[in-house]
Amino acid sequence: MVKESGNYQVLDVDSALQCREIIKKFNFDLIIISLPLKDDGGENLSDFLNKNTDSAIILIVKNDITKKLRRVEESGIYVLEKPLNKLMFIKIIQSHIIHRRRYNFLMEENKKLKNKIRDIKLIDRAKLTLIQYLNMSEEESHRYIEKQAMDRRITKVEVAKNILKIYEF
Repeated sequence: MVKESGNYQVLDVDSALQCREIIKKFNFDLIIISLPLKDDGGENLSDFLNKNTDSAIILIVKNDITKKLRRVEESGIYVLEKPLNKLMFIKIIQSHIIHRRRYNFLMEENKKLKNKIRDIKLIDRAKLTLIQYLNMSEEESHRYIEKQAMDRRITKVEVAKNILKIYEF
C-alpha cells in the first residue's frame, strides 16, 4: 500500500534489530511499524526510533492492544488499528510525508538562523574587542571589519575570528 501511495522509496525489514541497524545509516521521512515483530513488541522500537530519528512514525497494531499504547501516542507516534482502510492509510501516509518535509524545511531554516545569530554575536564580540583594545568607536570597528573583509576577500566572520585570536587569550 505504501508503494501505491506515491513515488516513495520503500525499505522493508523483518526485525527490530535490523531496523535499528538501518536507522544508524539512513534517514527516513516516515517509518511504519506493523506489529507484532518477531523480536520486539513494538513499544521499545518505537521509543528508540522516536528518540534517535527525526522521522514520522506510524505504528500499526491489532485492535486489542491499542489501549496499551496510549503512552506511545502521547510521544507523537501515530497508532493505526488493523484492519486498515486502504484509502485512509494512503492519505495518512501522504499527509505524514508532506508534514515531515515541511518540518525538515523549517528545521533547516532554523539551523541557518542559528548560524546567522552565532556569526552576528562573533562579529559583535570582535567589534567590542576593537573598541576595548584600540579605542575605536562602534562605527569605526564596524567599518574596519567590513574593509578588512573586502580587502582580504574573506568573510566578516573570518575577520572577526582573526581579531579575537589576536586580542583574546
